[in-house]
Amino acid sequence: MTGGAPELPGVTRVLGEGRGRGVARVAEAVVLRRGRPAHESPGARRLLDVASLTKPMATATLCALLVAEGRLALDAPASSLLPRFTGGGRDAVTVRQLLAHASGLPAWRPFHERAAAGGGRAAVEEALWAEPLEAAPGRRALYGDPGYMLLGLLLERLGGSPLPRLFAERVAGPLGMRDTRFASELGLEVNDENARAMGGAAGHAGLFSSAADVALLGEEWRRALEGAGRILDPSVAREFARRDATPGSERTLGWDTPSPGTSSLGSRLGRGPLGAIGHLGYTGCSLWIDRDAGLACALLTDHAIPGGRRAAEILAFRQAFHDAVAEGLGIG
Repeated sequence: MTGGAPELPGVTRVLGEGRGRGVARVAEAVVLRRGRPAHESPGARRLLDVASLTKPMATATLCALLVAEGRLALDAPASSLLPRFTGGGRDAVTVRQLLAHASGLPAWRPFHERAAAGGGRAAVEEALWAEPLEAAPGRRALYGDPGYMLLGLLLERLGGSPLPRLFAERVAGPLGMRDTRFASELGLEVNDENARAMGGAAGHAGLFSSAADVALLGEEWRRALEGAGRILDPSVAREFARRDATPGSERTLGWDTPSPGTSSLGSRLGRGPLGAIGHLGYTGCSLWIDRDAGLACALLTDHAIPGGRRAAEILAFRQAFHDAVAEGLGIG
């Protein structure tokens, strides 16, 4: 993407108002419609911490590639690849359940405290192996980080390389995502304390990217779901985009789906028969893919950095952004 790209006036206004109200100091967006730029902020290449967008962009995408190659089975026990993740019901947790936040693991634990006590990354790994389940696998859906931290370790074991190298070689390089790297490679400090304790690269957080690159990743998933992905197998992409069967779940494998009335996707997008998949990040970023409209909407901010996260404000800001996209493109 280069200078002179289009801007949707309503989107530019919403982003400027968000900065003016102090929702974020930095707010950049790129919207692709069937691969063509529909909106590109002037700072589309600005590098920001994308927090939990690491989950779909790196971890779930790498898992999808390995599933397509027959090297990873979704319904295999995670312990078959992580032999220390055993006991206390953990042997029954499948790769699918880790991807769908249905493993029974807790939402979060302060693993970084163990690293700070002198154990480093090894202490975090020891804590992950021993973390007790809070529920039987497959009985509940609870969004959280520990499952994706385990998936990051699983990918490193199966792929034979550190997560940053796997991502660079298998995803970022082939898709031309020139801005996207883990904090460990960039020498930057990641906002997430557990990812920091893992050295700046983990399965749940640690990735830095630009709005331009996040949109490219979204476009790859959109194309794959239509049968024309560059690196993703269409049948695997569709399996990953299907809502999980766990009772009460609105998750897919690596992605979220819109929640009626409370979705950050707003009131107009994702309402078609194919729906939408997306994900949020703690730092105020998001990626939503509207399958019917052919959109990949990437929003990046530094919302969590200036003065702490304010959930109601960032939700309203995200909704206003997506509604402005829909209005500007005549959708809904």
